[in-house]
Amino acid sequence: MPPEGMVHIPAGDFEMGLDELPPDSPWGQENAKPKHKVFLPDFFIDRYEVTYEDYLKFDKNHVLPDRPAKVPVTQVSWTDADSYCSALGKRLPTEAEWEKAARGTDGRAYPWGNVFDPQKSNIGRYPQPVGSFSEDKSPYGVFDMAGNVSEWTDSWYRPYPGNTYQSPDYGIFQKVVRGGAFNPSRHFADEMFAQVTFRNYNRPHIAGSDNGFRCAKSAAKKVLQE
Repeated sequence: MPPEGMVHIPAGDFEMGLDELPPDSPWGQENAKPKHKVFLPDFFIDRYEVTYEDYLKFDKNHVLPDRPAKVPVTQVSWTDADSYCSALGKRLPTEAEWEKAARGTDGRAYPWGNVFDPQKSNIGRYPQPVGSFSEDKSPYGVFDMAGNVSEWTDSWYRPYPGNTYQSPDYGIFQKVVRGGAFNPSRHFADEMFAQVTFRNYNRPHIAGSDNGFRCAKSAAKKVLQE
């Protein structure tokens, strides 16, 4: 059984990244190319983003004025997020784990399928309690991976195997951030940011106003009986 509040993601291959732009996308995603097969052992991931209420139990000094208890916590750096997960015996998900949990194994562009619908996720609005958008749910039952807050991962921002895009930001100094966010700016409200393949990044010490996280956990190895 998964730990409380987590979802089991089974072991196996999935297609990560893309070769062609997903439907309805006016933007390029050169850093998300090419599509490539990735095998992952089974793991667990939080069903919902970490809430402000839960984060306050870990850091009572992280006070955000007028912030409802059940909305995702924000203004946390990668270091803050990593420390929180570690304190619970968990860890941040890798970028590959995050994408598999968001899209499943059928190569879909959004957690719910291949057609963008702005009513299905919390982008271009304001923070909402986790799980408020019932259709922003992955094939595994993980919520808010297209919207609400963008999420820290444990991975450094590096090119995929076979990627030819030249970026000065590649390297071991930026952490990958995944998922769309509530940010009402037109730039961040675009459907590109809701696509499960979209890669963003930030320095580990930066704490963003629409950046949060969820935790993951490696599945326990089975003990062979003699």
